[in-house]
Amino acid sequence: MIDASMLNLSSGTHLSLIDVFIALLVTLICSLIVVWTYKRTYQGVLYQHSFGVTLVLASLVTTSVIMVISGNLILSLGMVGALSIVRFRAAIKDPLDIVFMFWAISIGISNGVAYWKVSFTSTILLMVVMLMIKKIPTLSTPFLLVVRLKSGDDSTIIKEIKKNTKKVKLKNKILKNGTSEVIYEVIGINENALLSSLDKLELVSDVNLVAYGNNG
Repeated sequence: MIDASMLNLSSGTHLSLIDVFIALLVTLICSLIVVWTYKRTYQGVLYQHSFGVTLVLASLVTTSVIMVISGNLILSLGMVGALSIVRFRAAIKDPLDIVFMFWAISIGISNGVAYWKVSFTSTILLMVVMLMIKKIPTLSTPFLLVVRLKSGDDSTIIKEIKKNTKKVKLKNKILKNGTSEVIYEVIGINENALLSSLDKLELVSDVNLVAYGNNG
C-alpha cells in the first residue's frame, strides 16, 4: 500500500484518500520533530507557541499544494502565477527562524512527491546538527558597558577596561553639562573585577553591564 502511494504521489495522478492520508501523516511526524527541535534550541527571550504551530501548518499546506500540482503542468503554472501576487509582511526577529521555516516547507515539498527518504533523513540529520550546535558553548559573549562619568574625559576608564577585557570598542558617547555617558562593547570580560575597578574610580558615577543578543 505504501509503495502504491509513493507511485501515485510521484506521478501526481489517481490519488486516493489513503495516498493523501499517508503523505500528510508523514509530514505531520516530520514537522513535529522540527517543532521539538525548535523548542530545544530556541535562544530568544520569549518562545512563541504560535510559531511552532505555523511550522506544522506550513508543512501540511505545502504537502497539500504539491500533491495538487505534481504531474500537472497547467496547475503548476497556475500556482506559480497565484503565488506571485502574494506578499508576506511577517517580521522575523531571529534569522534562525527563517531556516526553520524553509525546513518545514522543504518537508512539505518532499512528502508531497513521496520523497519520504529525503524527508526523514534530512529531518533527523538537521535535528542532530541543531542539537550539537546548541551544546557548543559560546566562546565570547558580548556585553554593553554603560558608564556615566562626572567629566568628559574617559581616558582613565579605558585603561581599566582594557585590563579586564580581551576586546573593547566604543559604541556611543554623549556629553552634557560637563558630564558624559559612554557605551562600550566588551568581549571576554572578568565581570566582577571590571565592575569593581570602575566603581573605585572617583570620576565614575554609575556603571551598568548589559548582555545583548540571543546568547541565552
